[in-house]
Amino acid sequence: MKFELLSQQELDRIDADSRLVLGKTGVLVNNEKARQVFKGAGAKVDEDTHIVIIPPELIEFALSSVSHQFNMWNRDGSECYNLNDGRVYGHNVGGCVRIFDYEKGVARDATQQDLVKATALIDALENIHVCRPVVYPQEFSSQIRDIHTAATMLQYTRKPYGVSAYSIQNLDYILRLASLVSGGYEAFLAKPFIWGSVCPASPLHYNQSTTDILMKYAEIGMPVALAPCPVSGGTSPVSLAGTLVQQNAEVLTGLVLVQVIRPGMQVKYTTRAIPMDMRTGTATFGSIELGMMSAAIVQLARKYDICSDVYGLGTSAFAFDVQNGYEKALNGLLPVLAGANLIAAAGLMEDALTSSCEQLVIDNTILGSIFRIKRGVEVSDELNALDLIQKVGPGGNFLLEDHTRLHARQELYTPKICYRAGNQQYIENGYQSIADAAHARVEAILENGITRMVNDDIAAHIQVLLDEVNSKYKD
Repeated sequence: MKFELLSQQELDRIDADSRLVLGKTGVLVNNEKARQVFKGAGAKVDEDTHIVIIPPELIEFALSSVSHQFNMWNRDGSECYNLNDGRVYGHNVGGCVRIFDYEKGVARDATQQDLVKATALIDALENIHVCRPVVYPQEFSSQIRDIHTAATMLQYTRKPYGVSAYSIQNLDYILRLASLVSGGYEAFLAKPFIWGSVCPASPLHYNQSTTDILMKYAEIGMPVALAPCPVSGGTSPVSLAGTLVQQNAEVLTGLVLVQVIRPGMQVKYTTRAIPMDMRTGTATFGSIELGMMSAAIVQLARKYDICSDVYGLGTSAFAFDVQNGYEKALNGLLPVLAGANLIAAAGLMEDALTSSCEQLVIDNTILGSIFRIKRGVEVSDELNALDLIQKVGPGGNFLLEDHTRLHARQELYTPKICYRAGNQQYIENGYQSIADAAHARVEAILENGITRMVNDDIAAHIQVLLDEVNSKYKD
């Protein structure tokens, strides 16, 4: 099934206009080393204003050299996934500072134990294939919170992990952590289970730290996600088309930089374009325009034949209510039908301020339904079942037929937490809403305890590194 928000003509126009932005307005690059890379490749650089003008031929070079795969390994190196293989994968929201405490019924500051629990849960959820930092534990200093978050997640999931480093120094520590888990730096780079995420500052600005980190990824050959976060009406034009033009220029800038440094590098198109509520000035993750822009971004990524990763399960709701459900379902469905490779934001609540274990379970179910829609209806001799219909005949029953047994699981998606056997089943279990069923599912998954997925020796080495980080920060 396919949904195309933009016609081919409109898609080409956005692509062409974003190139005009780069060729006339340019991008602010506050990094001398990066400016020299651009200049050496043929870009026009103004050293007084730090504006870089990128010519069309440099964009064409980047698009012709970028890898059309985005390979991620599982933690033990036994299996590789090309996330640009035409299938759709789910992942959770990243970077929330609060967790919804189901027992207390309120959102509160997230802790490391919340991160451990949510990470272990993600590891068990079948429709969340890769992960991001679910929450940032607030007990750690803001300067090194990213390091402690990475250290925690690397110990409690086998799934590929997208990391956001706060600084080039912090990135070095995170790479050391990954090396400890994988048995060495070279072993990690040979089979990377981490991608790096880099967010230029909209509008059209690559600052010193962001660009240092991006160039580091390119130098070592680590897969990277280019993730502008424009807010329509604030840091990008209020018009959806204007935001799409600007964010595409921001993505192309990063694409050019990494391809000049390392031609053929794997890059993921990961824009998080978010509308602003003009009444309140807030970025609204539940707005339907989030899903619409995500669908258009998927089309742009497909035009360039690179992996797409967009917001989908966005909501502004702070409760497990009707608003939560319809915002997530609509915003998730549009980009998936447009052909997204990764659909993000499972667990998100309250405009990405808050995450929730129960929401992760609910969103795992929403993703399952969306993935089923994406698969569509397969028409074949076997599934059209003409012989079976003739055999059973008028007034017959298909329940006990082998065909039903063989195809039921594939054809019919069966969620684990939804009303299906009538209200009485919920009453007997003591549930008053789907949130209660989700909470019971969380407890069932984690009832046997949380397993650390590294041995004691690796865990000890991780703690030594964290002690070094904590000591350095105190100094």
